[in-house]
Amino acid sequence: GGGMYNKALFGIVLFCSIGLSGLLAKVNAESSRDKYIKKELVKAKFWGAKKGELTLGFRMWEGEPDYPKSIVADTAGRIYILDHLNNRVVVCDSTGKYLREIPVNVYREATLEEMKKKMNGLAFPTLYASEMFIKDNVIYIPVKNGFFVDSKLVKIIKIDISKGWKVKEEKPSKNILNKINPKVIRVKGKEVRLEGGKTLKIIDNKTKEEKIINLPEDMMRSFIDREGNIYVTNHNYNYEHSLVMKYSSDGKELATIEIPFSVGTPFVRENGEIVALCRIPAADAPEFPSSSEGMKIVIYREE
Repeated sequence: GGGMYNKALFGIVLFCSIGLSGLLAKVNAESSRDKYIKKELVKAKFWGAKKGELTLGFRMWEGEPDYPKSIVADTAGRIYILDHLNNRVVVCDSTGKYLREIPVNVYREATLEEMKKKMNGLAFPTLYASEMFIKDNVIYIPVKNGFFVDSKLVKIIKIDISKGWKVKEEKPSKNILNKINPKVIRVKGKEVRLEGGKTLKIIDNKTKEEKIINLPEDMMRSFIDREGNIYVTNHNYNYEHSLVMKYSSDGKELATIEIPFSVGTPFVRENGEIVALCRIPAADAPEFPSSSEGMKIVIYREE
C-alpha cells in the first residue's frame, strides 16, 4: 500500500507456546528478595491484518519500524494489545488465545492533499495512538494528531469492558489523564509519588515522614498490587529493555526485573503478575523486529 507505511505483507496467526523458561537474569540471589519465573505465552507468528495478527509497518522517510507497543490486562485476566496500524485492539485470554478484536479509530495516514502541504510531501499520520491505560475495567487510549513530541492530544477513546467492550470517544481533559496515569497513588496509609521519573517518594499520612528512593532509570508508570506492594515500570529505548522495580509499602526493594526487547511499558496486574509485550529481534539486525516471527507476550509470575 502507499501512504506513509509499507504494511508488511505477512500472514498466519497467534499460536500458543506455553513453556517455563528459567529464572530471571537480574533477580538478586539474596533469599529475602522475591523471585520471578518467566513464562512466554504467545508468539504472533508473522505479521498481518487478519484476525489475531499484529501489523508491522515501516516509516517511509526514515525506515524506522512501527508496531504495537502497548499491553494491558483486565481483572478477568484478559490481555489487550493496541494494534494501532490496524485501528483495533486485539483481545486474548490469560493463556494468550485470541478472543476478539475491538475496532478503534486511532490511526490515519495523511491524504494526498494534506501531503502536498507538508514538507517534502511526506505522509505523516494525522491520527496516532501508541499507549493504553486501564482503570476500573475501562480502557483509555489517548489519541494525538501525529506522533511527534509536540503533537496535540485530540481525543480519548474509552472501551467499557463491563458493557460488552462499548467504545466511546471523548474530548481530552486533564482530569481523565490524571485519573488514568496518576502522579500520586495511595496505599496502606501512605502516599506514593513518582517524581520526575528518577525519584519514588513514600509519605506516611500520619507522621508525614518521607522515604525517598532513587531509581536506577527514568520510570514512567506506577502500580500497586493487592498486598500493597509498589511497582514502577519503564521502557528504555537505549538499552532495548524494560525495567520493573518492586518495593514494599515501606520502601524495601523486593525485586528488579529486566525484560529484554520489551517494546513498551509493562503492565502489572492486581495479583502482582507482570505482563509485557516483547518483539522477537531479527537475527541479522537485533535492533529491528524479525519480519518472519513477530512478537510475544511474556508474563513474569512470582515463584
